[in-house]
Amino acid sequence: MVHFGTTEPEGRALSLETVNNDVKTVFPNLEVRQAYASAIIRNIWGKRGEHFYSPQEALMQLRADGYEYVYVQSTTLMEGYEMTYLREAIAALQPFFKVLKAGNPLLYSVEDCQEVLDILTRDGAEKNQAVVLVGHGTTHPSTAVYAMLQTMLQEREQTNWYVSTIEGYPTQDMTLKTLKQSKVKKVQLRPLLLTAGDHARNDIAKEWKELFEQQGYEVDVRLQGLGEIKAIRDIYIRHIKDIMK
Repeated sequence: MVHFGTTEPEGRALSLETVNNDVKTVFPNLEVRQAYASAIIRNIWGKRGEHFYSPQEALMQLRADGYEYVYVQSTTLMEGYEMTYLREAIAALQPFFKVLKAGNPLLYSVEDCQEVLDILTRDGAEKNQAVVLVGHGTTHPSTAVYAMLQTMLQEREQTNWYVSTIEGYPTQDMTLKTLKQSKVKKVQLRPLLLTAGDHARNDIAKEWKELFEQQGYEVDVRLQGLGEIKAIRDIYIRHIKDIMK
């Protein structure tokens, strides 16, 4: 299991470790290990006295331990920079294993995106309330996935649901402009992130909340990472099963 990682102990426990435990439960006969893709986060945990492997280090340790069949599942959301980095690492280490495969990220296919929206919109918005799903955003072409999610919501006529990003597209300004046209009075902000970590607690729960309140909205924040939702974790499990076929 390859996670970007988080510095928040609670987010780590509720999302990353929960995903790991689900995988161990579904595949009891397999060795399950994890790696953190972010060097910054690995260094922070190292200073706290905990060591996490990089994906390359984890794979080479598996090879040293005699494993020849390895399946790698990333908990990243889309086919962006992190997946490119991981796939390149796997390609470089392919000669050391008989089987070394990577599963797809959460929002890989159109069907994946539809299923994630089905899950997230099960508990609908209250009357006169908008729900804004806030993702991190990326400069990678995969940023188009966020706009596709927004288009899917419009197609479903779920007009009080929005997708926005902290550092990408759709932008916060775009979302606020559209909200003004809808004339809702209340807004719920939800992280479109695997963990409710630093970005959720600081960017969304503080900066975004304050800005939306300044615009006259009554704002509620639901601090729940996607990894805390079993149906979301089940999609990752399915992606693992797909590469084992």
